[in-house]
Amino acid sequence: MTPIPGKIAEFLQRHHVLSLAVQDAQGLWAASCFYACDLAAGQLIVLTSLKTRHGQQMTQTPVVAGTISGQPEHWRDICGLQFTARAQLLDGAEADAALECFAVRHPIARLKRTDIWALRLGQLKYTSNDYLFAQKTHWQRDGQVEAE
Repeated sequence: MTPIPGKIAEFLQRHHVLSLAVQDAQGLWAASCFYACDLAAGQLIVLTSLKTRHGQQMTQTPVVAGTISGQPEHWRDICGLQFTARAQLLDGAEADAALECFAVRHPIARLKRTDIWALRLGQLKYTSNDYLFAQKTHWQRDGQVEAE
């Protein structure tokens, strides 16, 4: 796996809510989920029940897309991330390790057991106005990193 670039890794660690888009025979659906990063594995960990619409859809069609962004007031502070991933419902030791990763970021997760998912990142596009207007960095799991 190609390492996730530092700016993207820092962004992922600073934020904690993603918007997830899924699709099934009924059509498109979006949901907001808390997440935690497992940067070494190139994945985001989310907790959501199989009973939710997006949980059901991820079992049927595991390819998902999403975004992560803040709510800046000024255009110069805009930065955000678009991603594609493959959702995998975890169990056993993998689920235990993922829950521990998630609980470090969100300790309340230990209070109620629910289904644990890994969103194995495929592609990332990070946009930031920090240094240059609309500067973009692209990352692929088994590819390269490009800056625009």
